[in-house]
Amino acid sequence: MTSTVWPQMDYQDYSQLSPPEMGPRPSLLPFLADHHLPYIVPAIVYWVTSFIFHYIDTRGLLSACKLHTPAEDLTKNRATKTNVIKFALFQQACQCTLGYLMAAEEHFVSHKYAIAVWAQRIRYGEIWAIQWMRYLGLELAWIANDSKGFGSGFSAPFIQDIYGSNIGNLSQVVQPQTVMVPITFSAWELITAKSFYWIFVPLFQYISVMVLADTMQYFTHRAFHVNKWLYKHIHSMHHDIYVPYAYGAFYNHPLETIPIDMVLFPMCLAIAQLDNRQATIFGAIWTFKTVVDHCGYDFPYNPCNVVCPHSVLFHDLHHQTWGMKHNFSVYGSFWDRLMGTHWSPFDERAQEKYKRGKVTAETSAAKKKLREKAPAMVAGNSTAVEI
Repeated sequence: MTSTVWPQMDYQDYSQLSPPEMGPRPSLLPFLADHHLPYIVPAIVYWVTSFIFHYIDTRGLLSACKLHTPAEDLTKNRATKTNVIKFALFQQACQCTLGYLMAAEEHFVSHKYAIAVWAQRIRYGEIWAIQWMRYLGLELAWIANDSKGFGSGFSAPFIQDIYGSNIGNLSQVVQPQTVMVPITFSAWELITAKSFYWIFVPLFQYISVMVLADTMQYFTHRAFHVNKWLYKHIHSMHHDIYVPYAYGAFYNHPLETIPIDMVLFPMCLAIAQLDNRQATIFGAIWTFKTVVDHCGYDFPYNPCNVVCPHSVLFHDLHHQTWGMKHNFSVYGSFWDRLMGTHWSPFDERAQEKYKRGKVTAETSAAKKKLREKAPAMVAGNSTAVEI
């Protein structure tokens, strides 16, 4: 029986490579270096998304999906939209300034070299697996002869190096010879290495940073509500907007923005080892979801519902006076459910409170209109008497 023939590629074994040459890679945009993207792109996403929802709001589009009435907007929100825009711009100016000062050019090895590193790790995994099979009393010489079965999971040249070239006669195989690492990798090793490099590792990084950022958001956000001093002097500013709208998402006190958005969030990116391009993508997604959560529209096919079902409703409940001690998370509701702070917006009590809030807002708006008309009526009567 002949041994399996594996196609070889021109990737050298990692152990045979010279020390890696590090260098910058070409920027995505010819007029802007990659290390400036993580703080510029999310800012653009913020205002583009906000403008879209502002256009929808002013044109009366998606009215069936709007969560609150004009009366609620008129009577509940304490912050003016002018101040909201000013503070959002101030926050982003601070973030961009810090991002510019801390931005640094990254250096990488070539993709080919990085894939070779992963291929070598896979080769070491083969060594580990085969050694353990030997300790378990399994005879592996037949693996190299098996072109269709279990042997397809290992590199044939590698196994031949372990058991010698005379693998056709199992009786002659008594003890493994010295392990010889081949210069080239097999096709399956390279395919697996590319899968790790291009798919599995980035996916793990994004999941990691999502978990880290959501954990950070939950506990810092909750602390700003539980601690009365922090809420009164800092976080209450954000809750001056009881009826959320898109560009009010970044209406925060500077003492909240600095530690969370400018220190802890970049730390989450660093722990997950995201490079500048990855950080740009995640920052854009995070910003997009934050804006959408404050848009005030529970529209169909909301992409944010993939990670957090009924994302807009979930956060809108938190902005109500009766729901501030609930729904602190950004991605999903894991921490809220675990810590007992989750409140479904479809709960009967929540729905009743929403209805009552709308009735109260309509009554208050009507009274406000009467008060505004009263001086005009008095002035009109005085003029009639003088005549």
